[in-house]
Amino acid sequence: MILGVALIAGLFFNDNAVFFQTVEQNRKDGMEWHYIGKTTPDGSPAITAKNEATGEEFIYFKMKQPQE
Repeated sequence: MILGVALIAGLFFNDNAVFFQTVEQNRKDGMEWHYIGKTTPDGSPAITAKNEATGEEFIYFKMKQPQE
């Protein structure tokens, strides 16, 4: 059981390595997650939600510099 969970987690992180590297760099640059509502992806690495009926993809959160 534990081996199965570790394998699935490893595959997930491996398949999404670019996303996690980008998030880590953005955090080092001072960026934070912000809720932006249902928005079409702009090409930056993101985890998307998909409308199965239309096939459209959306994002709800994006990393941005904090607003002061």
